[in-house]
Amino acid sequence: MRMVIAVSRLCVMVALSALAAPADAVTCPSPGKEIAQPTVRLATELPVPTYANNLNRKQLAAIGHGNTLDSHHAGLTQTRTAFSVRPSLNFFRLSDGKICAQVTEVEASWRATQLHVDIAREYRVGTCPYREVWEHESQHVQIAKDQFAIAEQKLRSRLAVQAGAMRPFIISGTPEQAAREVAARMMAAMQPVLDAYRVDSERANAAIDTQENYRRVTARCADW
Repeated sequence: MRMVIAVSRLCVMVALSALAAPADAVTCPSPGKEIAQPTVRLATELPVPTYANNLNRKQLAAIGHGNTLDSHHAGLTQTRTAFSVRPSLNFFRLSDGKICAQVTEVEASWRATQLHVDIAREYRVGTCPYREVWEHESQHVQIAKDQFAIAEQKLRSRLAVQAGAMRPFIISGTPEQAAREVAARMMAAMQPVLDAYRVDSERANAAIDTQENYRRVTARCADW
């Protein structure tokens, strides 16, 4: 009855446009030129949870990094998520030869790549222990869904703010380097949201993984 939560290594992707024709001005952006706000899109995906009944308690304990073989390892819910961001930039060569860059679009992805429940094979479908473990793990599944949705809204808001704050700038290296630097800054801005997602998820799951709650669950069946 443990919960495993993992956020994958953040993925950075970039998109570049060809250099536009030289601009008349030598400032970035041109004086009086209206700056369009970047378009921001966040794609999300939360799969239907899957269930299995083929691993024993010892195997679940190993997966959940447990060191005891008790009823706490009767079930295990695993959630894995991945976040990526892909900014697109336009580049303009100024009349003095410098290159001005502008973020035009930000595409991000927040996906749950796994939402899986294992119920120890010692407890077969139709038995009282199986039913009780299933009910308990279903609470973990609901927590996973709730925390994913909370993080989605925070990521969406943070992305909009971060993208809107990115003004045109003179690049110091290549366009590719500039695009990667923008992506890295955006990823760094999203990291506090992802960290909070992990902490809040662990706290919510720990609230139901208590000795008192375990005693209540096991007391409902006589054939553990």
